[in-house]
Amino acid sequence: MQSTDTSGCVRAAFRVRRWTELHDTPETGHHAANDRPQAVARAAATVLHARRALPHGRLMPSSPDTPRTPNPLQFSDRLAARLAWFLAAATFVVGLTWATTAASGADAYGYVSQADLWLERRLTIDQTWLAAAEWPMARWTLAPLGYRPSNLVEQAWHLVPMYSPGLPLLMAAAKAIGGQELLFWIVPLSGAGLVLATFGIGRRLASPGAGLAAAWLVATSPAVLFMLMAPMSDVPVAAAWAASFYFLLNRGRKAAVAAGLAAGLAILIRPNLVFVAALFGLWYLVRIVKAHSDARRAEFVDGALFSIGVAAGATVVALVNRALNGSPLISGYGSLAGAFSSEFFWQNLTRYPRWLVETQSPIVLLGIAALAVPARALWPAARDRTPILLMLPSAVAIWLFYLFYRVYEEWWFLRFVLTSWPFFMVGLGAVLALAARRGGRLTTALLVTGVVALGAWQVTVAIDRSAFNLWKEERRYVTVGRAVRRITDRQSVVFAMQHSGSVRYYGGRMTLRYDGFTGAWIDRVVRWLGDRGITSYMLLDDWEVPIAREQFSQLETGRRLLEPPLLRYRGTSEVFLWKIGGPGEPLTDGESIYDDYVGTRSVEPVAFVPPTLLPYDGPPGFPDLTPPE
Repeated sequence: MQSTDTSGCVRAAFRVRRWTELHDTPETGHHAANDRPQAVARAAATVLHARRALPHGRLMPSSPDTPRTPNPLQFSDRLAARLAWFLAAATFVVGLTWATTAASGADAYGYVSQADLWLERRLTIDQTWLAAAEWPMARWTLAPLGYRPSNLVEQAWHLVPMYSPGLPLLMAAAKAIGGQELLFWIVPLSGAGLVLATFGIGRRLASPGAGLAAAWLVATSPAVLFMLMAPMSDVPVAAAWAASFYFLLNRGRKAAVAAGLAAGLAILIRPNLVFVAALFGLWYLVRIVKAHSDARRAEFVDGALFSIGVAAGATVVALVNRALNGSPLISGYGSLAGAFSSEFFWQNLTRYPRWLVETQSPIVLLGIAALAVPARALWPAARDRTPILLMLPSAVAIWLFYLFYRVYEEWWFLRFVLTSWPFFMVGLGAVLALAARRGGRLTTALLVTGVVALGAWQVTVAIDRSAFNLWKEERRYVTVGRAVRRITDRQSVVFAMQHSGSVRYYGGRMTLRYDGFTGAWIDRVVRWLGDRGITSYMLLDDWEVPIAREQFSQLETGRRLLEPPLLRYRGTSEVFLWKIGGPGEPLTDGESIYDDYVGTRSVEPVAFVPPTLLPYDGPPGFPDLTPPE
């Protein structure tokens, strides 16, 4: 039965790819599926196939020695599991329906474009066409967001990804099966997995009702919903660690293998949280110490199997680092000097806890406190309460790591600590379940109503904070990239920062990072490129315009930015394109685009071909420009 349903899931994926091929627009070849009902239908079909693959809706068959406890929220084990699956399905559908499906900004472009590199069986981007460049930090100005110059001598003019390979590998596998659309299913599927794993943890340690309450609060969390829409690693890594902890609570070799593989995947997705695996591994060490002599061998084997899975993920990361960066210990971020500071700790300490309470309500603090109380009354389903003692240290370690990390101002940087969400919500679910056990039916009814209302309130917070509008904001990268491709020719370079990756992806145009130029160097480079037959443009988001005008105010580039733009994009924000130098003429005298978002879902990348440097007979080097008065 299980193999049959698994093959059904595979068949569904191939049907998605066929659907995508049939619905490409004849004009562009791009996906025209800005049709939410069809996205929902595809999502629901996939969930039904997956749901049938597990008998009775169980995440994993209950261990025979797991004690049965009265369900304080009046849910049978089977009903709670079915409701958890419904929550997971709803999470998946929501994530897929409102997904950005765009290679936008830094993270999304970095992950999505790296997935394409894996499919092309290369992990670097050749930029040797501009190896003659001699301006300061030339190699860095070539690097779009999400990439940096290789530090290997033999690849000096190649770019390498900054981000860890875990999520891009998953995306590449999905794209190989179902095309560009399926690539963007990874995060919604991870969201569903996060909800199911949270339910499983709560059911194992407290009760089915407690697990269901925790799953509901995770599924409706504003931070989870916000990141559920974006092709980024935050939800997948949280789901992988939650799955690892869930399997850790089960006995047997299969559970140990699953826990290790999930932890290895989490490390592959985000290696900086490798210390969580060490904390989880303490549980196997405790089991070995506690076991009787005749059972100690079996416990040792379980611990070894878990460790093998962890080591596999760490080994892949090390091999990729060595191939790209010359050392297994050097990541794509390079040196992290300056990224961590005790000064950051105090600033972040005023941010992250406030954001948590603002988006989850102060009641979440009860859940955190519950993790410090491994009492039988709170955790009646746990045969051994040692795993309960691991949840709070794991969450604290994750928070401490990011409290010392760089300071950010936006609330959605709670994404860094989403891995702690299942623990916090399971703790809160355990507290609510205890209150229901101590009260009567009226108390239980009030608690259930309160939990539902809290989740509904969290959804309104997510709506107010633009979680369901994020797709419109991110699709501008698609529309703008296409417009730049139409307006400019191949002998063009676009100076950009925020769009430095997406213009390559959707416009096929070479980019240079304007924020990497100091002094009069940008004018010199524009002249140098123009002498070799290349026209220069600058592409800016509305918030970048005053920054660029100030940065280049004394230069010719700054003067050009005061002229009417060639392109003005209008959507949830505005984007502008100017010609700043060179011989070519743009294919427009100026136009405005009002985005209707049609045909912007899951758009394939266009071929990227760098411009050609034409022969130049003038003096070598760069012109010595005098800034205007």
